[in-house]
Amino acid sequence: MTSTDLNLPCPPLPKLKPREADSHKGTFGNALLIGGSRGMSGAIALAGLAAARTGAGLVRLAIPDRCLETVAAFSPCTMTIPLNDDPQGRLAAAAIEELIPFVRQATCVAIGPGLNQSADLRSLVLKIIREVRCPLVVDADGLNNLASSPTWPQKAGGPLILTPHPGEWSRQVGVAAGDRQGQCQSAIDFAKRFGAVVVLKGHRTLVTDGQTAVLNSTGTPAMATGGSGDVLTGIITALVCQGLSPRDAAHLGIHVHGLAAQLAEQAHQSHVVLPTELIDALPRAFAQLKTT
Repeated sequence: MTSTDLNLPCPPLPKLKPREADSHKGTFGNALLIGGSRGMSGAIALAGLAAARTGAGLVRLAIPDRCLETVAAFSPCTMTIPLNDDPQGRLAAAAIEELIPFVRQATCVAIGPGLNQSADLRSLVLKIIREVRCPLVVDADGLNNLASSPTWPQKAGGPLILTPHPGEWSRQVGVAAGDRQGQCQSAIDFAKRFGAVVVLKGHRTLVTDGQTAVLNSTGTPAMATGGSGDVLTGIITALVCQGLSPRDAAHLGIHVHGLAAQLAEQAHQSHVVLPTELIDALPRAFAQLKTT
């Protein structure tokens, strides 16, 4: 399948604007990433570090209280917001009231990495969808908690960026994970219907807003490991914080994500690229883009 098979324009790769000399952290946005649970704290920590490394001015991680020390110890580059949680270490429905002030301050919100699933989380994710007015990146268990609510996109208060892998997308739209062409067409249809951006991950990841379609050309099988998708969520969130539109942030995000993985693979001469190695390679990926 090629971009021409999708019968939609394929825009050129977007670029970040150079940073002005008088810039400060407020210039580059306030990223709020919601997720984590006991046993899956690494996912939200990776997403947060990727957002910081990509250039968001301020990165806050909203997490279950009992995950606080684990996530905070991962990196000093992000702030943590401990929230009401349940006995299993997942965010509780009551956390929504604690979250609202931070949601209203955010330039871009992401929800899903390491979130887990529960009745409380289904309620919380739906409330976040309604409350957020800035762009919202929905990934992983953010999507899985919405799978039983088919009308949820109609309730969104702001622009949506969805980043499903084929299994998550199958649960959303009912098209088999193995039917790549069918999944791509359903992503285009979904994006057009709801005014969303869909990042359908996989070999040659698709980015579409229903009007345009991009099939990504960067990446390597070495990045096929848990945590790589969490890194992508952080990258896209940070690019929105720096002024890119949801579509452009998704387009540039998948490109630099795959390019960083290629550079890390070359540097380590390994058949696998760890998510932390991918994050470490982001500066070289952005530097390479400046020369092309």
